[in-house]
Amino acid sequence: MEGVIAQEKNYNRVSFFREAAPYIYSHRGKTFVIAFAGEVITTNQFQQIVHDLAIISSLGARLVLVHGTRPQINKLLLQNNTPIYLHKGIRITDPPALLAAQEAIGFLRIRIENLLTYALNQPSLSSNGLGIISGNFITARPLGIHDGIDYGFSGLVRKINHNLIKQQLDAHNIVLLSPIGYSPTGEAYNLRYEEVAIVAANALKADKLIFLSHQPLNLPHALTLDEAKTHTPENELLSSVIEVSETQVERIHLLNANIDGGLLLELYTRDGIGSMISAERFELLRVANIADISGIMELIRPLENAGILIERSREQLELEISNFHIITRDQKIIGCAALYNTDNPQIGELACFAVQPHYRGNNRGNKLLKHVVQVAQTQGKTKLLVLTTQTTDWFRERGFIKGTIEELPPNKKSLYNYQRNSQILFKPLNEN
Repeated sequence: MEGVIAQEKNYNRVSFFREAAPYIYSHRGKTFVIAFAGEVITTNQFQQIVHDLAIISSLGARLVLVHGTRPQINKLLLQNNTPIYLHKGIRITDPPALLAAQEAIGFLRIRIENLLTYALNQPSLSSNGLGIISGNFITARPLGIHDGIDYGFSGLVRKINHNLIKQQLDAHNIVLLSPIGYSPTGEAYNLRYEEVAIVAANALKADKLIFLSHQPLNLPHALTLDEAKTHTPENELLSSVIEVSETQVERIHLLNANIDGGLLLELYTRDGIGSMISAERFELLRVANIADISGIMELIRPLENAGILIERSREQLELEISNFHIITRDQKIIGCAALYNTDNPQIGELACFAVQPHYRGNNRGNKLLKHVVQVAQTQGKTKLLVLTTQTTDWFRERGFIKGTIEELPPNKKSLYNYQRNSQILFKPLNEN
């Protein structure tokens, strides 16, 4: 039993490494803005998060880190018996609050830099002299007066010195941004870390923007921006994230900071561990093209070897690729089906129907079947034929009816393999 458990652990390690390898390659040289609330810094998990950040940086990603300060500022104000003023969730920064903000930022910068320096200098990492750079990268302006409320020294980002940040990233340094900015007249302004992260990601044209939350997110794994907007009432962090909808950031990730290794799992596995928001869908159902042949072959080969599907050569797939429809997940093919014409123009054949075992949930098979049915209907077909040896019940549960060899179109009847003894099933397309 112990040997079996050890073998499973080894398999999981190997499986993770195989899945991570292409992401390690593709993330090299990419810019990630990673933001975390001040509450995250207070958790027991934060030291491990910093170590994971060091790993990501050592693998070649360009990191800009943005930290929050709210609980640290509140703690200092409470210690001094100073009132805390908020309006619509935004701090009203009077002089005592600004002083507390500056003190909190100074403390947190030192803590984060100290932890990162230690992590980057571990023997297990090849940091190649990576450093952590913080400084005056942000020009700010006052938030002003809203609803008759003067927000004092609470501010908005006017601009971020992205060229200076890029110079540091080009020098293989990690850049740390604190939520404080300065005006040309010498004033300091307390900023929201979410806004700093959003503006930085936009200015740098970052490849990913990642928020680490100290609270459970309770969000779907993948959302488009339009879908994300429907969840904003119950998720404060998501409301801030929606502001990046017009930026250059392709994907925005929201993670629960309490999940051990969450950053690594999100960045280096296909399914990730958090919620991802993208302008386009993470998972697509579309018509296949010639570039998809290798992915289709990788999907169907195990089923062919098991005798579930009839073998197809690459040459055959190249000739028939226009008949195939696929489901892709982050550009990997996880499902496919082909729709062929028969000698009877009213009957189409559903063939090469497959979904990768790990992804057979979430109704993917149903979606693929529904899509093929719709395509067949647009072609004027009234019946769908499938020949199967092992999935008869699945198709019958979805409206397929047993047929006979005599009912097959002539070309399918002449090619019927009696040795395989496939079940013949028909689905009337007016009953879907």
